[in-house]
Amino acid sequence: MSLEISAEPTYALEDASSQELEAAWKHCAAITRRAAGNFYYAFLFLPPEKRRGIYALYAFLRAGDDATDDDHVDSRGILQRLQHRLDLVFAGRYNDRLTLALAYAHRQFQFMRVHFEDMFLGLEMDLQPTIYHSFADLKLYCYRVASTVGLLCLRIFGVDTEDARKYAENLGIAMQLTNILRDIVEDYERGRIYLPVEDIERFKLSREHLLSAEYHQQLVNLVRWEGSRAHEYYQLADSLMPLKHKRKLVASKIMGIIYRTILKKIMVNDRFDKRVELTRREKLTIARKVVQEFSS
Repeated sequence: MSLEISAEPTYALEDASSQELEAAWKHCAAITRRAAGNFYYAFLFLPPEKRRGIYALYAFLRAGDDATDDDHVDSRGILQRLQHRLDLVFAGRYNDRLTLALAYAHRQFQFMRVHFEDMFLGLEMDLQPTIYHSFADLKLYCYRVASTVGLLCLRIFGVDTEDARKYAENLGIAMQLTNILRDIVEDYERGRIYLPVEDIERFKLSREHLLSAEYHQQLVNLVRWEGSRAHEYYQLADSLMPLKHKRKLVASKIMGIIYRTILKKIMVNDRFDKRVELTRREKLTIARKVVQEFSS
């Protein structure tokens, strides 16, 4: 399927009717509710205006993420079209519900374009066979696909300060490392290995035999070692959180604890063929505890 950029009509944001805006917000909320199984419960506790902004941002970023994960579509064509749509957003124009919602959010929160561009660079890394030789290589990827999202969210939260940016960067790296460990089998089957070569070799493994039954214990040890690294990034993020703004960062804290809980389950696991998930009740319990703590 090819999605080349066409000469489709575009419209000025000021020309959007209230009905169009409402439909755009509902569209983005539906995407988020369906696809953001872990994030959705954090977004619920945001004020309506910020929640709409988060839904618009997430739905747009999800379109790029889905493109790189689907082997049956023209991924590069989709990313090219997304960049074109982002041009519209920053010009205050739109051509569909996704760009309308994001253009409205951008007018409210003034996103920095560089974070979107860095995110696209990360998605491009997923479109080519990439071998991460060192953790420095992997950390760059984690920054591009995850930390950038946190940095964009800070504009919505209203806490775009230097210490908040350091907090978001480290939390994003921790969460992406958790994703990598959670999806290690699924990614391997799709020809993707995110674990650095230097770490794989540290445990007397190879990329070719990463999931071989005879090396299973080495893999368990590797996952736990890598999980400890992710845990250190969660701790670093916690130490960097600007406490005077903690009420504004409640959604990010909920997301962080949900992912840290997933990491804990991964690290006591000795099988990786089933994705570790939290139940709806577990996620809601975490969210309510954080809201209660951050409201005091």
